[in-house]
Amino acid sequence: MRTHPTEATSMDEAGGELLERALDPRGWALPTRRVNTQNLCTVGSVQVCASLDITPTLDTFIRVSFRGPGLSPMQAAELLEQFVSRRFAFVPNAEWFVEVDARKWIHFSRKYTEHRLEA
Repeated sequence: MRTHPTEATSMDEAGGELLERALDPRGWALPTRRVNTQNLCTVGSVQVCASLDITPTLDTFIRVSFRGPGLSPMQAAELLEQFVSRRFAFVPNAEWFVEVDARKWIHFSRKYTEHRLEA
């Protein structure tokens, strides 16, 4: 595994590396700047970012975000399915919350742990 991937040949490859890093509890923290060199990769013309967000109440959410020229939420959902295929069974419209921000990032998030973390 590369230390800091910047490019991948497929969403499956990007997901294998970025999800492994995002889901490693040693790197978990309260969200600050979500996109950084540790959790960002480019596949063709699409940027993808994976992180684990911990809320102030210690709930955990996996977040996978995509940005690319002309990318629609439906196209991003197809990329999400490829991205998470090594780690999660993908159930469309059942588990993932989607939002689009002003910078045209399409964010997918879902609860990661069933119970809140304990400090």
